[in-house]
Amino acid sequence: MSRVAIVGGAGRVGVSFAFDLLKEGICHELVLIDILEDPVQGERLDLMHSTSCLSNTRVIAGTDPKLLAGADIVVIPAGARRKADQSRLDLVRTNFSIVDKWMQTLNEVNPDAIVLIVVNPVDTLTYRAFLMGSKNRQKVFGLGNVMDTVRFRSIIAEKYGWDPRQVDAYLLGEHGDTMVPIWSQANYAGMLLDNINCTDRETLDAAYVETRKAGSEVIRLKGGAGWAVGVSCTEVVRSIILDEKRVLCVSSVPDGSYGIEGNVSLSLPTIVGRNGIEGYLDVKLADEELEGLKRSADALRANYAEIG
Repeated sequence: MSRVAIVGGAGRVGVSFAFDLLKEGICHELVLIDILEDPVQGERLDLMHSTSCLSNTRVIAGTDPKLLAGADIVVIPAGARRKADQSRLDLVRTNFSIVDKWMQTLNEVNPDAIVLIVVNPVDTLTYRAFLMGSKNRQKVFGLGNVMDTVRFRSIIAEKYGWDPRQVDAYLLGEHGDTMVPIWSQANYAGMLLDNINCTDRETLDAAYVETRKAGSEVIRLKGGAGWAVGVSCTEVVRSIILDEKRVLCVSSVPDGSYGIEGNVSLSLPTIVGRNGIEGYLDVKLADEELEGLKRSADALRANYAEIG
């Protein structure tokens, strides 16, 4: 049996993720929790009505925090929405209190759950959740740059007319301005991008810049991201439930990997399985990429120190 709970289950991200998870058919119970009773019950009905075509999943909903009890995985996208002209850091003080509340609840009703933080700024709030929760590096982590990586691959593919499912490129470090493109390992269909004749640095750099600005652009056009975030959450949750041990750019408190010590949460090449974070893939990165990771860590530490 697998039970997944979504805090903010009536919101844009929560519903997008819930629908994608139902399509996967990998959890037996899906719990939607929200502060608004009618919207969350409406989403429950709408999703439940689709199960005859999607999966044999029981959909539960409500406002009672005790619904978190028994969940194997708790996903938290609930938070104040970012405005188009607002930096992620401007959201922190509001979203600190939201994360604090839910981590305190989990400490009481389900301290052993795996917790995936989605609300932004995700690295800072993941570190906050880590401190307020079990302080377990394996079980408390954030979506980090999983969605940035999903976007990055799709944007590169669109620029070259490629199949996006065969693009393998990663963004590490901060989910934000200092995120680091790992060009040294980026490939298409197993071939390094630098060895493919049609690629050029100008186009690839443009794909990186477009990825960095993608969140703000989606907010400007439609008010906020939903589908890509939902799919990204499913990537992480599927790797946990099915024990896939996939390498994903989730945000976590490192253990010295890549020369980065604790007191910060950021994205590294992370092995995700049934126990949550099961280690980091030790990859030889270019010197400038390693330096970029250290700059990301320093920037995030400074951000947390300023706010916390």
